[in-house]
Amino acid sequence: MPTTLLLIRHAQSVPDRAIPEEEWPLSDAGRAQAQTLTSLLSRLGANNVVSSPYIRAVDTVRPFAERQHLPIAIEPDLRERLLTREWFASEAELFAALRRMHADLNFAYPDGESGHACRTRFMTALSSIAAANEGGCVAIATHGAVISHLLSCLDETLPFEFWHRIRNPHLFHLEWQGGLRWVGETTLDGEAGVRAW
Repeated sequence: MPTTLLLIRHAQSVPDRAIPEEEWPLSDAGRAQAQTLTSLLSRLGANNVVSSPYIRAVDTVRPFAERQHLPIAIEPDLRERLLTREWFASEAELFAALRRMHADLNFAYPDGESGHACRTRFMTALSSIAAANEGGCVAIATHGAVISHLLSCLDETLPFEFWHRIRNPHLFHLEWQGGLRWVGETTLDGEAGVRAW
């Protein structure tokens, strides 16, 4: 019986230069999204919860975990890819950096992480989670860049800028049985996902 992994890109957050990225909170809309996720995760049969240590990820699955009386296990390797600790001067400069980040998995700023390193530690974390929850269904709160690096490995036919279509929040349905298989996705805002099913 396969293990189901529900990868969840966190709900809408509030980036803030005044605090470390790890501590960025959910917005009011994001907190409402987290509440909406509780019924969806229940319908999908989630019976365990694992999260990145970042506040916005933990708070995305907290309402579900509290309703189901489940602990939230923290897995550091589910964290977001660190592109750089510097702030970009403009949205255009940031978008150019994001395009390069997704196009070249070897690329890394001196204080950042490459796409290859990010994908390797993320896949290792998912493998450990699957092994610890054999036959179960795990809600996994994480981040857009790490998810996109994984998906590009699972489906090489994805268009280049598919990563730009990953929503907040966005669920990716994966199955693990001797390997990882991407079997579906769900958005809460009614927008199309990143692939035509």
